[in-house]
Amino acid sequence: MIARKKFPAKKVAELSEKSTVKVSGSTEKPLKKPEGYTIWDRPGYLVRRLHQIHVAMFLDKVADGSMTPIQYGLLSILATRPNIDQFTIGEELGLDRANVAGILKRLEARKLISRIVDDDNRRRKLCVATSKGVALVKLHEKAMKDCQTELLSPLSVQEAKQFMGLLSRLVEGNNESSRTSLRPNGEAFLPASPIALRKRDNKEKS
Repeated sequence: MIARKKFPAKKVAELSEKSTVKVSGSTEKPLKKPEGYTIWDRPGYLVRRLHQIHVAMFLDKVADGSMTPIQYGLLSILATRPNIDQFTIGEELGLDRANVAGILKRLEARKLISRIVDDDNRRRKLCVATSKGVALVKLHEKAMKDCQTELLSPLSVQEAKQFMGLLSRLVEGNNESSRTSLRPNGEAFLPASPIALRKRDNKEKS
């Protein structure tokens, strides 16, 4: 092993300054950062980071990591609301139809859901959770709830209640800005516009 020569802290600082590479010919000045404005001041970043944490918790605690939160959410919907179509599921979760199709395909391959042709509209398939799928939802329901509790555990009971209220208001108030619809239980946070309704009808017909 080659012995490394030790330098006093002051000497290291001086060497660091001398070894700093200067780019010749550059007239660009670094962006001036507003006081107190870091990435931690950005709600979008914090929401994304919190989602990462939640997914990690969920995979660690629920279904031995064999199911993602969105897969479990979709299965939970079908366990309580059978015989709804792919478009309705997308509105329940705020996902576009292509993403829903992929999730349904994976759950169907595991025999957790089944899809049947709608007698009233042969071009539409209705989705239903199988007995195996319903059993899985029930089996891991406590672990799912424990995961939600752990996520909010740094807050007091009152803070958690307030946080959930504010979070709901943010989702509701910004719902129409999303590229996908979110209409939980078949109802929008805000009344759907005639244009939105026409788009839905066209999607169901396609």
